[in-house]
Amino acid sequence: MAGIHPQIRCYIPLTAEHVRALHEDGKVEGDLVAFVVTDSVRRSDPDGDVEAWEFAALQDAAGYCLQEGQPVLVAAADVGRDAIDDSGPTGSRVLVRGPVALPRIASLHLGDDLVGVTAQVSDDESVVELSWYDATELVDVRALL
Repeated sequence: MAGIHPQIRCYIPLTAEHVRALHEDGKVEGDLVAFVVTDSVRRSDPDGDVEAWEFAALQDAAGYCLQEGQPVLVAAADVGRDAIDDSGPTGSRVLVRGPVALPRIASLHLGDDLVGVTAQVSDDESVVELSWYDATELVDVRALL
């Protein structure tokens, strides 16, 4: 079927300004750094499954937030393949050619420090603990920022 593109789940690090735009305008504009399951991710864990690879991409997005010195806030969004630019660095990092509209956002993931949860002790210190919010809870997420 012409014109129909498969959707790709991507994990987009957000700022407070992005959340404001989602709430007020119903979309986030611009080219957005995002993280997806790529061949590189699959090769890094050849015995993994889709769930493990998705978790790795989500963790890469959370790590990006920390690296940028911003609160950990990640949107899981489904975008068309034609919106993904993977010509940049290897790994899970890509660019999403915006805008990304609110109906494309499946969920929001916040670092536990934002939601007042004491981080749980993890066997893997590189894992960023996250709290999950449905996209319909955007107002609640915005209030936490």
